[in-house]
Amino acid sequence: MSAVTTEIVSPAAAVSHAKPALEFVSLNVIDFLPQVRTASGLDEDELQELAESLKAQGMLQPVLLRPVGDRFALIAGERRCRAAFMAGFSHVPALIGEADDQRAGILQLVENVQREDLSLMELAAGLRGLADQGKTLSEICQLVKKSKSWVSKHLAASVENLGYYTRQFMQSETTEDLELVLVVNQIEKTGKWYPRGTQLVDRLEAGKAGREEARALLAALKEELAAEIAQKKADKKAAKQESLALDGEDKEPEPPKWNAWNAEGDLDEQLREEGHAPIAELIRGLTKAQQAEIAGHYKQEYDAGKALAKATDLLKLRGLHQLIMEDGEAANWNTAAFILGNSGLKLTLEGLASEVHALIHGEA
Repeated sequence: MSAVTTEIVSPAAAVSHAKPALEFVSLNVIDFLPQVRTASGLDEDELQELAESLKAQGMLQPVLLRPVGDRFALIAGERRCRAAFMAGFSHVPALIGEADDQRAGILQLVENVQREDLSLMELAAGLRGLADQGKTLSEICQLVKKSKSWVSKHLAASVENLGYYTRQFMQSETTEDLELVLVVNQIEKTGKWYPRGTQLVDRLEAGKAGREEARALLAALKEELAAEIAQKKADKKAAKQESLALDGEDKEPEPPKWNAWNAEGDLDEQLREEGHAPIAELIRGLTKAQQAEIAGHYKQEYDAGKALAKATDLLKLRGLHQLIMEDGEAANWNTAAFILGNSGLKLTLEGLASEVHALIHGEA
């Protein structure tokens, strides 16, 4: 092909109609759209290698464009266009189609996610972009040709789902180990970050620690949390016994009257424990009427979710949970009821508890 010219030509003049299915468009009338990548620019060495390949073999794969006024917006193929310019090409083969802004954005996000040179943060951002476009988990999997497990884990690593210190660690680009980033995030979520979380990140960034040390710290912190919960229960029981002794009571106190809010609180504590019994066993001691009374606490949230069933994506609701965690323990139950209603499921205590468990333990 000829060298790049400085003349600006219109799309009509830039397009060759020799082959209707494939048109040749001037590089001068192609505009690039913003990319998900956070690095400054594209790798010059890689572009130069691609340019040499184009000189030798030509451009075998057309770029994807859409007309915008008297120019074209690039949907897919930025690296090929830039390399073609470096190789001295004036025109590139292109497929031109009509696409609205949303469709064009989705196509570009899919191409970005499928690239091999994106960082972990850029990849997670690309997947989050697809979710923000309203795509469900299944639809994203089909678009990027990946499993649900792969997509779910990378979505979990998007900045919206990470704690402050985990985001800083990820932005340092110390590692591309997805599992390690998620473990660091779990450590931060324990609420016991200082000083051991900071010390761990320092060692990770210095190359003196890895996934195993991070997992060991997470396990230790979970054990400490479990011990603290057990100690609180023991202290509460001891205080109650001491109070009875001071009152001079010789007989056993009457069991407290059943209270739906207290029963819900006890169930919430059990759901937070790692390896708890199946939910069906946890609620087996409650009558159907008692289960219905607890579930009824969240009828308003359930109805709100049901009303928005056609307008709200379940994947976004899971992301919403991350934003309201600081509102208190009830946020889990409010969000769970909203999800049940939005999914068209019946409001039952077992279903509600299952969603609360998924929110607490970060399960997709």
